[in-house]
Amino acid sequence: MQRLTPRDIFNKDFKSSIRGYDVDEVNEFLDLVIQNFEAVLEENQQLKEELKKVKAQRLPRRQDGDQDRVIQDILRRLERLEQMMRR
Repeated sequence: MQRLTPRDIFNKDFKSSIRGYDVDEVNEFLDLVIQNFEAVLEENQQLKEELKKVKAQRLPRRQDGDQDRVIQDILRRLERLEQMMRR
């Protein structure tokens, strides 16, 4: 499905018929749709930029304390293996 742009909405022409809609009323509504659509697109862009900033500022998953615990765990396991091999 092709994404619509505000310009697509603005440029859309409808066929007229004998019992068609009021052209002015349709145009007023389409103007409102365009304004709302532009606002949503702008908000979406701002949120994408904000998300990029948050991701860039995010701390690494493992902090120093976590790394120290992992190292200590590895050392304990190595000691156990050495003890088992001595037996």
